[in-house]
Amino acid sequence: MDVSRKRAKACPDDGIADGGAKSPTAAQQIAELQAELERCKTEHDQMVSDLKGSYSGALEWAYSVETIPRDYWLEKGHTEDYVGAMDFFLEQFKHTIKKLRTGDEVCGRIGINIAFRLQDEEGCRVNGNHDDALMPYWSELANAIIHWSEYHANRETLGLLFYCIELPDAVLDVLRPAIKQSKVSHVGFIDDGSSRTWKLAKIMEDIIQTNLTVTRVGFTSVMFSNEEWKTMCNAIRIRNAGQASNMQLFQLSDSFDDGMNTEVLKEILTSTTASGDKEVVVRLDGNRMSSQEAPIIAEFLASNPSIAELGLASNRFDDADAAMLANSLSSNTNLRSLVAGGNDAIKLNGRLAFLRALFDVTSLVSCAASNHTCQVQGLEQDISALNEYDDFSINKWEKVFTMLALSSEDSFINTALLKDVPVSLMPVLLDQADAQIEEGNSRVTDLYLELTGTKRNQRHDDWDNSEQTRKISCVFELVRSWVVPSLYV
Repeated sequence: MDVSRKRAKACPDDGIADGGAKSPTAAQQIAELQAELERCKTEHDQMVSDLKGSYSGALEWAYSVETIPRDYWLEKGHTEDYVGAMDFFLEQFKHTIKKLRTGDEVCGRIGINIAFRLQDEEGCRVNGNHDDALMPYWSELANAIIHWSEYHANRETLGLLFYCIELPDAVLDVLRPAIKQSKVSHVGFIDDGSSRTWKLAKIMEDIIQTNLTVTRVGFTSVMFSNEEWKTMCNAIRIRNAGQASNMQLFQLSDSFDDGMNTEVLKEILTSTTASGDKEVVVRLDGNRMSSQEAPIIAEFLASNPSIAELGLASNRFDDADAAMLANSLSSNTNLRSLVAGGNDAIKLNGRLAFLRALFDVTSLVSCAASNHTCQVQGLEQDISALNEYDDFSINKWEKVFTMLALSSEDSFINTALLKDVPVSLMPVLLDQADAQIEEGNSRVTDLYLELTGTKRNQRHDDWDNSEQTRKISCVFELVRSWVVPSLYV
């Protein structure tokens, strides 16, 4: 404002600014502002009109879509239970479309479930078959997804899960453009029941490469050929190499009847490795993996890839495989969670291999060199109390002081274990003593006692229940062990 005022005083009559350029008059400025206002009003009116049209169109569809009579399904040979499940499926389908159109309670990674829910007498899932009568629903769903992304998404993203409903090429052709252009972050498929002539693998390859909002992809009981899996992995690898938006989740569960092909396994693991500090989750549950795949996974983990969680539940790994995986954790500082439950052949020895990798009580040095980042979860005898903090330093010092305290026989801290600790590290030890977590974790104590073959006694209970006195007691014992002997020199 100061500059413009000075120019106006210098040239009150000629209307010429510095450099000979003609300054806009007040009338011109008003005209430009009015034009801008009209443009904004037109855009606003158009948006309101689009919304009204969309809402009215959705309502018109909801009330005009032809109800599929029960006899229609019965005449096709379906049971009464199937017909009941289909009726419920279509009602939920309409409700989902309404939510997308109105923006009602739709947000997060799993926002929309298109699920056909029916079980047979043995408790197995029954898939919903496709029928041409369902096409209007799929078309309206695609339109509603686009509408939600344009008018309701704001900063949210949408999750789409298709559960036990057949998705032939005709349906995928309708959904593909909608998912490609919308704010969808998670796409999942569970037991679709389609034949192998479908386009799903190719479509997902396209979506992964073109829609950078999609960062989480999952398949459960979905069978692709090895080449199709490799193609999808390559799409993820190309996507991650771009570094613009890394894939955060890749799930393949119950998708290999005869065990996972080793080449496909290598493709899956290497393609999902992201750059930078991106945390990636890979879930390979229920794929009948065993001793053939264990060395590949162990070698991969030992290379310290940028994977935060690896799901290996419900496979066929045994104690030897567990030991191999446990050994790989010694050089891994990125993995935060290894889910190993449901591997019935992992018994006591396999569990102990994992336990020792996380909490080596041979010496303070070995304890400090243990893995302090990864939680091993799902084992029958739980060891997930170890490394439960996000800060690996807290995990490390919790183990160190647990070992110092629980190995002592006549004092609060077993200072005899410190004889090989360099003097230069003593201030660090004192600082960490003052930073000890006040709440005792009896599960960590139990694991230490198991590793050392020690029976719990009152001293161990005192450590678990020390609470507010834990810090001061640790500090006092350390200072006393260093200072008191010098008084008698």
